[in-house]
Amino acid sequence: MSFPESLQNTFLPQEIQFIVENEPIKILPRITTRQRKQYRQGSNYDPDSKNSHPIKPWRLITTNDYNVNNMIAMKSTELPLWMAVLLKEQKKCNIIAPNWITVSNLDKYIDFELKNPMKFSSLPWNWLVIACILFTKAPDDLTDPIHLLKSRCQDLREIRLAKVQNGLAILNESHLQLDNLSLMEINEIRPYATKISDMFKNLHKNTAAGLGEDYDMHMDTSEPGASFNMTQNP
Repeated sequence: MSFPESLQNTFLPQEIQFIVENEPIKILPRITTRQRKQYRQGSNYDPDSKNSHPIKPWRLITTNDYNVNNMIAMKSTELPLWMAVLLKEQKKCNIIAPNWITVSNLDKYIDFELKNPMKFSSLPWNWLVIACILFTKAPDDLTDPIHLLKSRCQDLREIRLAKVQNGLAILNESHLQLDNLSLMEINEIRPYATKISDMFKNLHKNTAAGLGEDYDMHMDTSEPGASFNMTQNP
C-alpha cells in the first residue's frame, strides 16, 4: 500500500495503538487458569508408582503463556494491554488503572506544566493512548469520574501542544529540547519539526558559504497539517 508523502514519515494512530497495546498492565482476574496435576487413574492406580503418568493440562495459546496460564481469581497479575482488554470485554477480569490516571495526579502534572514553560512533566511515553483505551474499554475500572479524567487529559494535551509550538519557534538547526514527550505527541509534530530543521540547516549552509540572505519564516499552526512559509526580506 502506498501512502501519500505526508504520511510516509509518521505512524498512523492505529499503528501507534497497536504498539502501545503490547505494553504490560496489571489486572485482577475473575477466573483461575492455574491447574493442579492430575493423573490417569485405573483400577490399580498408585500415585507413587512410576507407571502413573500426569495428564497433560490444557493451555491458553499466547506468546507469554506463564501469566496467562497461571492466573488465580482475585490475585493481581500482569498481562499485555491487548489481552487485558480482551478479558475485560469477556467479563473475566478488571483492569487496574495506572497510578498516574487519577484526578489528583493529573492536576499535579497540569500544575507542573503551567509553572515550567520550558519543561514537560514526566508522564509515561504512552499516556495519551493508554488513557483513550481505558476511557473506552474500562471506564468502570477508573477510580475517579470519567468526565473529570477526560477534562484533565484534554487540558494536559492542549497545554503541552502549546509548549511544543513555542519550542519550535526557538528551534535552531542542530537542537530541539522536547524531553518527556509521548509517542503520539512526537508523531504529531515530526513532519513539520523536521521540515523546519531542514530549512534552518539550508540557511546555515548558505550563510557559511557567503550566500546567506535575510529571511523571515512564518509557521501556521492553526490547523493540523501546519504549513511553513519562508520569504526573503527586501
